[in-house]
Amino acid sequence: MSNTAATLKKPFESNSYRLSSQRARRLEPVSDSSAWRLADFQSRDDWIIQLDQSHLDEIESMINRLVQQGKTIHSVGKEDFQAGNFSAFLQNFCREDIAKRGFGLLRGFPARDYSTEQIEMFFWGVGMLMGKCVSQNAAGDRLGHVRDQGLDYNALNVRGYQTRSHLPFHCDPSDIVGLFCLNKAKSGGLSSVVSGISMYNEILREHPEYLDLLYRGFIYDRRGEETEFQSSLSDFVPVYGYYGGDLSIRYVRKSMETAMQKAATDFSDEEYKVLDYMEELSHREDLVYSMMLEPGDMQFCNNYLVLHSRTDYEDHETLPDKRHMLRLWVQIPEIRALAPEFIELDTRSGWSRREGIPATQAARRNSAREYA
Repeated sequence: MSNTAATLKKPFESNSYRLSSQRARRLEPVSDSSAWRLADFQSRDDWIIQLDQSHLDEIESMINRLVQQGKTIHSVGKEDFQAGNFSAFLQNFCREDIAKRGFGLLRGFPARDYSTEQIEMFFWGVGMLMGKCVSQNAAGDRLGHVRDQGLDYNALNVRGYQTRSHLPFHCDPSDIVGLFCLNKAKSGGLSSVVSGISMYNEILREHPEYLDLLYRGFIYDRRGEETEFQSSLSDFVPVYGYYGGDLSIRYVRKSMETAMQKAATDFSDEEYKVLDYMEELSHREDLVYSMMLEPGDMQFCNNYLVLHSRTDYEDHETLPDKRHMLRLWVQIPEIRALAPEFIELDTRSGWSRREGIPATQAARRNSAREYA
């Protein structure tokens, strides 16, 4: 894609800014289960849900049936995943854990009993039973592979999942992000989450004067994955949005910074002050909860309630043993009420950020199945 459109909008030129400036703001702290802190999980582990034997039996029957039918991840559809009890279990997990607390983990899947191809097909089915799986890059990849590709995280258009570097706290451009652990690292690679809602409560208490910039938001770099109806830089995207009674967060500082680089400009002193505060806030020890994903674990995060991070890691020497996660982006429209400017709704195409990263026309033509 050409960078000729790498021009920053001014607030008075921005439709997003016009809309967000007219929205109501939440000025009272949030006290529901989304506003958790580290202390809430130091003596409990109910965020980890063990798959019981009935789930495992149903999953085994489903995978065996699909294998016998010759199905692959490229040919399987939602109608092929016949798992009534497991499907109801996943819907309840989304409703009671992901939509309220913002994250959860499913444990107990016997990963060693299945091939990588079978696990890919199963995890793809998990996403379709939860909602609608969406594209993760301009190539239209339906299932991401999170592993070190030897790339430099500081280089333009390189995404964090392609490296083994520490990833600052951020959210992904989808409703839900799911990870399936195939292999963990030799050391390091902890997965961390922080409640964006608890962060908001701290902002109200410590720096309410930052709300103007946070509700206005920042411009994002589309990292060379824009389509025919997009420019290389976004409009203003609010960090916090309050819509339909729901408070939500969107925050990826690296994409904000590379947008400045591509536009050959810089943040103002005030913008730096707010962004640095957000970084400090997201790393406070009393707010962050960290976990190690074990093989077979499935972690899911609500991108509007929590930010997630990963520590850097030392990997194994041999390729089959290296850290390897499968990643899903899932759309579940009823999980959160979101304003059009918050999800970058494009009225011409109907695309919004809930659709993930749009595949190019060529990638859509080459896709074997829809992402339903």
